[in-house]
Amino acid sequence: MPLLRLEQLEFASYLTYCPRPRLGDTPGWVAHDYCIAMKDGKATGTPPVPIPVQVANQLRSDWASLTKFEPFLNPSAILVPVPSSHIRGKGELWVPEQIAHELVRVGLGRRVAPLLVRTETIKKAAKSVPAERPRAYDHFRTMAIQRDLASVDNATLVDDVITSGGSMLGSANRIEAEYPGIQIRAFAVVRTQSYPEDFRRWKDPEVGTVTLQNSGWCLRRP
Repeated sequence: MPLLRLEQLEFASYLTYCPRPRLGDTPGWVAHDYCIAMKDGKATGTPPVPIPVQVANQLRSDWASLTKFEPFLNPSAILVPVPSSHIRGKGELWVPEQIAHELVRVGLGRRVAPLLVRTETIKKAAKSVPAERPRAYDHFRTMAIQRDLASVDNATLVDDVITSGGSMLGSANRIEAEYPGIQIRAFAVVRTQSYPEDFRRWKDPEVGTVTLQNSGWCLRRP
């Protein structure tokens, strides 16, 4: 398997959810249902408000306590949405792009740069058992760059959910291959917790790393 130049990526995440909460774990199921609604592009509440709007507004409201997020989201950040796992049709829902635009609206990004496109459909990490999830290199080789940035020092990848981090690291490497030396970080609204006992609360801001292992799989911490 070819080597990727970037072997580690810093990421920030705001919320958590477990794909399989325990029976009777009401907070776990609330987080689960909210995450699924976000991925499906649904609006919630009365009156209904799109979830990317809710997330951006809540981040802005909590910003005084989220100083560790400042290197990732700030008024000068260029936000790059992570592509879907399939080749997206014209006008099709792209939740990471919606999130990125809402972050810019509330002053947590300078502009949205849709640099990355999927050129070949691959399996969804969220719907695959761990051994069958695409590796970072699988994401790297099935993406292409649409040149957009003449000169930029840094960029922040934006995704709705981070699982192992393979898509994030693959995306970062695809950008770095076109823009050598650029500082790349990542932000995901939600990070998964594989085991129900690891789920602590819905709002759980953290900064961590995705690291490429010799096997080609990614290790995400936390």
